[in-house]
Amino acid sequence: MKSKEDMQQRLGLGLKNMYLSVLDEPLPDDMLALLDQLDDDDDSDSSGSDDNE
Repeated sequence: MKSKEDMQQRLGLGLKNMYLSVLDEPLPDDMLALLDQLDDDDDSDSSGSDDNE
């Protein structure tokens, strides 16, 4: 029978490996396009006059 600490360590390593594999996945093209669009909107907002002052 495996100890509780051994099971927790194996579970932790499994979760860490799963998390790292998700980080390595590329973003879908439509998500990249959306982020570019949002970035362009931010750039145009910051270059205009500031209405909050």
